[in-house]
Amino acid sequence: MNKKMSRTNSIETELLGEWNLLSSENFDKFLEKLGVETVHRQISILQSTTLTIALENKVWTIFTEGAFAIHKTIFEIGKEVEERTSDGRLVTSRWTIEKDRKLRWHEKNQTTGVEMYCELYVKNDQLIHVKNEVFRRQG
Repeated sequence: MNKKMSRTNSIETELLGEWNLLSSENFDKFLEKLGVETVHRQISILQSTTLTIALENKVWTIFTEGAFAIHKTIFEIGKEVEERTSDGRLVTSRWTIEKDRKLRWHEKNQTTGVEMYCELYVKNDQLIHVKNEVFRRQG
């Protein structure tokens, strides 16, 4: 994702601003592992996405806007938050800032128990959004 705002030194302010999606790899497989229905996966893959990241008084907002879906996540670092995803899944998320200058989150689907870990970081003035580590509860 390319950024429309200038970059500063702290991880918090590095992430802030508006970002446009440049490329995506294996997104369909990632969404499938999360249990996202086929129709929602196909829409997600086709849309051009803009991510806007804001921070005010320790409250973060990540606003995701695409041609077919809009989603807003509001959270504080280290605090658990319950939300409904754009495709309707009820999840619990916790966001952290790690020493390696990455914003990480753990998300757990409250219905299926499927868990995922993702991270955001800035490299070469681009926002890297890594979606990985999807787990399903055994049993």
